[in-house]
Amino acid sequence: MKGSVSVNHPRIRAITNWIFLRAAGGAKRPRILSQEQCFPEVRALEDRFPALKAEVEELLTSREIPRYGTFDPVRAAQVSEDWKLYYAYMFGQSNELARTECPTLLSFAESTPTVVNAFISILEPGVPLPPHKDPYAGVLRYHLAIRVPTDKPPRIRLEDEYYTWKEGEGVVLDVNHEHEVINESAQARVIVIIDFHRPLGFFARRLNRYMLRQKRKWAPQFVEASRYDVMHAA
Repeated sequence: MKGSVSVNHPRIRAITNWIFLRAAGGAKRPRILSQEQCFPEVRALEDRFPALKAEVEELLTSREIPRYGTFDPVRAAQVSEDWKLYYAYMFGQSNELARTECPTLLSFAESTPTVVNAFISILEPGVPLPPHKDPYAGVLRYHLAIRVPTDKPPRIRLEDEYYTWKEGEGVVLDVNHEHEVINESAQARVIVIIDFHRPLGFFARRLNRYMLRQKRKWAPQFVEASRYDVMHAA
């Protein structure tokens, strides 16, 4: 499917986002959250950090990772065309290459019902992400740092709060707040990102599950993009 999952059905998305954010506490909801409280399942992935890190590092040395602009140019124009992303799992669809390229990440995603997306994010030296909000409020975002520059380490701003990544450290962020990544480093920043169901009440939770099922049609566009360089190198 062509197009952008980030900009489709704006009126419906505005209504559902309002419902989700109101249920989550509105403007007073926290920006940086406790993973132990809202995503305790991720401990199983953190316990396997050495294996995960080795797989990601091997992937990065074996081939190029596609840039955001190559598979979602509409959203990339709003955020960054140079942001590199590798999707192991999206909206319930697995990237079959990830079974050998990053099996630890894919196995966790497939075995954890609350996971929506699981991918690797690479910001090359000096590539920032300007202020923006995630277009869908039904998920929270978990970051696990794989590689962080020691000189001028990148940091993320969520409204008026800042967080600096540390290798092996995980954090949960509500990226429906305005946020940006400040990157003045001379080395790449590499993190694993997992989107998971935002904890909600009964009605909002059921609505969220329904809306996420509707988004599954977009999964091939992102999963197949992660195969691009392999297919063209063959």
